[in-house]
Amino acid sequence: MKRKTIIVLSLVLTLCISLVLSGCYAFIKIPDEHYETAQSTLINPNADECAVELMEYLKSIYGKYTLSGQYINEYENFDLPQFRQDPEDPDSSRTVFKANELQAVYSVTGAYPALLGLDISGVECGARCFTSEQALEWHNSGGIVTICWHWTVDNMDGKPRAFYTEQTEFDLAEALKDKDGKLYKGLIEDIDAISSYLKTLSEEGVPVLWRPLHEASGGWFWWGAGGADAYKELWNILYDRMTNYHKLNNLIWVYNGQDPDWYVGDDKCDIIGDDPYYPDNSRKKYLKDTANSTRFKKCFAASENKMIMMSENDFIFDIDKAFEENTRWLTFCTWCREFVCVYEQDEDGNSYTTPRYSAMCNTAEELKKIYDNEKVLTLEDMK
Repeated sequence: MKRKTIIVLSLVLTLCISLVLSGCYAFIKIPDEHYETAQSTLINPNADECAVELMEYLKSIYGKYTLSGQYINEYENFDLPQFRQDPEDPDSSRTVFKANELQAVYSVTGAYPALLGLDISGVECGARCFTSEQALEWHNSGGIVTICWHWTVDNMDGKPRAFYTEQTEFDLAEALKDKDGKLYKGLIEDIDAISSYLKTLSEEGVPVLWRPLHEASGGWFWWGAGGADAYKELWNILYDRMTNYHKLNNLIWVYNGQDPDWYVGDDKCDIIGDDPYYPDNSRKKYLKDTANSTRFKKCFAASENKMIMMSENDFIFDIDKAFEENTRWLTFCTWCREFVCVYEQDEDGNSYTTPRYSAMCNTAEELKKIYDNEKVLTLEDMK
């Protein structure tokens, strides 16, 4: 009974501390000069020209405009006819513009986003992935690419790989203790696998807003379950391996730890990203802070020297209100699948996404208003 009481009191204390800290962040004032002084020099001294140019462009619009963004379904089989330029022609090439999420957004707004969100989950275990060709096509069309990695780790216990903490017994802190152990070596092998995959984009001169180990402080992913110190060590290993060993100099590193105490340092990242999903994707909670200004200020508390982007979202923030409150997010990038697409079922009862807009969060009217806002840049503006 005593143990249960202690656990309950601990949870209450944690919640109270969280609420107090959240309140503290709300009172932070973002100085106007932040948008001028935020760093544009990349942490990688050997960064490719394409990455340098993109970073300079982002700095030039920071505080003046917001880049529209949309993730697409990383698990979609883009070999299907619906994703060809001509669905009736078996020899017609695939195109990322036929992705259901992009079609859904375009059907409402008449525009494509400036920023395309992609995921390389599964590459580390040999799964088929279309990300590199999609990124290349988007880049050649004038757009910007951001890539995350739902890293399915191998616990070497014969069980399926997983990225959710509850689905794997992988202990990052323990794995990092033994650099000669199979778990640590498995991490390096995974990093090498995705680095080899991303090499194509480096060779083609495609700059990437690279957002690994995302949402770490939440603990729902294994790379955050071991605490801040283990996370920071893994971040450093990842950066060193990809940058100094694999020479991926086209990457712009986006920190997405979501807590100032987890910040990797100004010398270890280029941009701060935040994924401010509202609890239960609730419109009622969204309406309490439509600019998501408190989360912007929390990022600012981690570092005053970095540009701040909304790297994932459910509701798109109120652009005008965000500018009025001087929490001028560099981007938004709505998550994929049900967040923008209507689901249907086939005759066998299997669910699949469609290119019809779902309005799960923002209504069609709200989405069109956002894309039409003069402060929001779309793909057409990038051209």
